[in-house]
Amino acid sequence: MPRSRTLSLAVLGLFALWLWPGPTAGAAARLHTQPAASSGAWTAYHHDDAHTGSDGSLPNATGAIAGWVSPVMDQEVYAEPLVYNGIVYAATLNNTVYAFNQSSGHTIWSNHLGAPQAGGWVCGNVSPMGIMGTPVIDTSANRIYALAEIAGNPPTYRLFGLDLATGSILLNTVIAPPGFDWKIQQERGALALANGYVYVPFGGRAGDCFDGSTPYYGWVVGVPTDGVSASNVYQTPSGAESVWAAGGVVVDDASHNVFFATGNAIPCAGSTYSDAVVRVSPTLASPTFFEPSDWQSNWCGPDSDLGSASPVLISPSLMFTAGKRGGGFLLDPANLGGVDGQLYPARSPYQQAEVCLGNHSDATFGSFAYAAPFVYLECDGGGLVALSVNASAPSFSQCDSACAAPDWNASGSTTFGPPIVAGGLVWAASDGGGLSAFNDATGSQVFQSGGFGINRFVTPSEAGGQVFVPSHDVIRSFNMTFLPWVSLGGILSSGPDASSWGASRADLFAVGTDRGLWQDTWNGSAWGAWAPLGGILTSDPGAVSWGVNRIDVFGRGQDGALYHRYYNGSSWSAWEWLGGGLKNGPDVASWAPQRLDIFIVGKDNQLWHKYWDGLHWGAWEPLGGFLTSSPGAVSWGPNRLDIFARGQDGQMWHLDWSGAGWSAWQPLGGLFSSGPDVASCASNRLDVFALGMDKGLWRLSWNGTQWSTWQPLGSQWTSDPSAVCLTGTSNVDLFERGSDQAIWTATVTGS
Repeated sequence: MPRSRTLSLAVLGLFALWLWPGPTAGAAARLHTQPAASSGAWTAYHHDDAHTGSDGSLPNATGAIAGWVSPVMDQEVYAEPLVYNGIVYAATLNNTVYAFNQSSGHTIWSNHLGAPQAGGWVCGNVSPMGIMGTPVIDTSANRIYALAEIAGNPPTYRLFGLDLATGSILLNTVIAPPGFDWKIQQERGALALANGYVYVPFGGRAGDCFDGSTPYYGWVVGVPTDGVSASNVYQTPSGAESVWAAGGVVVDDASHNVFFATGNAIPCAGSTYSDAVVRVSPTLASPTFFEPSDWQSNWCGPDSDLGSASPVLISPSLMFTAGKRGGGFLLDPANLGGVDGQLYPARSPYQQAEVCLGNHSDATFGSFAYAAPFVYLECDGGGLVALSVNASAPSFSQCDSACAAPDWNASGSTTFGPPIVAGGLVWAASDGGGLSAFNDATGSQVFQSGGFGINRFVTPSEAGGQVFVPSHDVIRSFNMTFLPWVSLGGILSSGPDASSWGASRADLFAVGTDRGLWQDTWNGSAWGAWAPLGGILTSDPGAVSWGVNRIDVFGRGQDGALYHRYYNGSSWSAWEWLGGGLKNGPDVASWAPQRLDIFIVGKDNQLWHKYWDGLHWGAWEPLGGFLTSSPGAVSWGPNRLDIFARGQDGQMWHLDWSGAGWSAWQPLGGLFSSGPDVASCASNRLDVFALGMDKGLWRLSWNGTQWSTWQPLGSQWTSDPSAVCLTGTSNVDLFERGSDQAIWTATVTGS
């Protein structure tokens, strides 16, 4: 393997003696800039209006690694972080909203909205009382809405709308409906955005809190986003029917109706809408409800709020809810049915459907997640539970004390916050235990972070393969990994490049710490040992094969020029000087036997091209652009070349040759910290790979008709990637240098 030791040099004496300024003829054509594509989005509590807590856009993850930790904020965080257009938003109990760069965690802006109220209430267990409920993002208006309690005499609840890019205040609406008593009312639940309103739920400050003889109520206020129209208000008909669950308000995007769960009334007797799921119209009118048949004896009487968690909308015709009593229900959102109106369990004879291992006291809190066929929930002191749901004949497999398959229960007696689902894993955080992830189908544990603390009911969010967890006064990020990587060893100072001349043959090249070229070979069953090929190179190499037993390798020498050597099946040639002035490493493609097309970025930052036609080398040809990385090149057929490189705007750009001429440069979005590589496993198929600003690997595919979106493949790397399709197969072999300076490999299926 290449290590720090002295090797004999190949015939590269000219490297140190000859310096050529490189191709500069003609003015380089600068690429037009456009905003880089965002890395996923999570714009509302538990991802969407239905609060499914599920992102189904990712491939299955194999685990995660710890990423950045935000700067310390000015107070504790209870709200779920939100993510949009490459920015992570967080809000604190000190009424400050923060915007962090999604890739680096650096603060972009923060806005302190006013001093929070710190006392004067009748009861309360959180102080100061600033922003506690999760805000919501309005992507059409480029705003984030947050509800803050501002100190004063009296204090006021205010809905703020902030500009996503700058944090400047665009909306400031006071919420003070008649009869609202701030001393006993508190906003804990998540906001929702729909129908031109921001829906804000209210419950009691702590426990069963009365202001003398005045009880607290459940309130939902619909604040118009136009800042002019009057707010709509819903108040529960009986006292103490609090809307306090962290999940807050759920909206059905099909019917536009609004749903929320309520706590138990005080007194129970004679009340309506106690321990209920309530549906109202977009203007908070025409209420209807579901209530368990045993609501008074088993829910309200023993203080076992059904409203300890907000429901999850599985579809426009199916909803799941559960609460502190440990019973779960499937409901018809279009017909909640009143008392005993559930679809499951059976109405007669009614028997509670267990969801938390038979626990009937403080069983579950916050909210749920859904990714077919499972509903996922936290069980206090009982870990996580997955309930298998039959959506066509509404029912679910109950989790009693046995919690038998197809359900699963994980992590023993741990108390988690509400879970989410992304990358085929269920993610949840626990106080002191950090972040855990479990296979969404089996419950087997896949990832466990180091320990850290969280506040009660805290739930993670996810975007672009990154998971974000509020940990007291910081946000912690975690980068998913998506492939099983295998180390090939070595101690390398450059990124790798690979070639293949058969289904069972791959040749891998990289520069060692001695600055010489090294090779490792796959023979169809195993990788060999690293072998030295000499030279003194100052860039990543570029390699290609145009036929069986043929390999051509290129690299930048000490003089900045391009050097070449080849393998003919029995021996390696001497190094050949090809001139040019390379700013970084080359790449090479071949579309026919004896045909080579080499691409470099010159010192003028534009792309340059040189070819071998089997008889002679062509002259260097400028191809324009303003590039900031090594290029990646491939051919998927005769007379076809596709070249990719990072532009000065950080995104990926593409140029192609179709036999008749060169195309214009085409932007492909993204925001990258490395140069690309590209593989083709079939005619008119391309797979492009590069490192994002998170240092994780990202993939873009062309299926012959259109480009995919950029997809994260995770992990963290220290070089440009290499990608090669094993000849005659659909397998793309990927190679990367890790933080240990070894080369690692993984395989994906080509497009």
